[in-house]
Amino acid sequence: MIEEPSIEPTPAAVLEDTPVVEVSVPPAESRRPRKPSLAITRLIQALWLGSGVFLMLSASAAFSAATNPTDAANVVGAILTRWHYIALLAPLLLMFLEWRRSRPVMLVILFVAVLLASFQALLDTRIRMIRAESFTPISSLPSNDPVRRQFGMLHGASQLFLLGQVIAAGTAIATRE
Repeated sequence: MIEEPSIEPTPAAVLEDTPVVEVSVPPAESRRPRKPSLAITRLIQALWLGSGVFLMLSASAAFSAATNPTDAANVVGAILTRWHYIALLAPLLLMFLEWRRSRPVMLVILFVAVLLASFQALLDTRIRMIRAESFTPISSLPSNDPVRRQFGMLHGASQLFLLGQVIAAGTAIATRE
């Protein structure tokens, strides 16, 4: 008996007989972010903006309700310490989440917010040092005292940085996909 040789198809022959399935993938710009990512982004943005607004309102209320400015400053200082964590971490987390979406305007807003938060934290550290080094409460010093003037200048700049961060948070929320 004569054996017939077995013929195995080559890989190219197998591919020629395989049906082609076309898959349509939308362009990157039209793809929407996953829902959980968007929900986390919105939650971080809301926490960031809400915390900034709360700080501004609570600082004003603390100075109105406290028996003396030193007690009010201590309360606001404790709140500020927590705010600095939120002010730095929220835009950094949002930058991480935004990086994949490649939206340059949003990344610039978040980068500026990190810079503002960093500068405010540095100013706050210097303000605390001035308060700690002063033998009398800052509010008891004469208005032309160099320590009080320096404190006032740093305090005003710190308030502007806080306002800038709240505006950045609001802008981040208002900027749509």
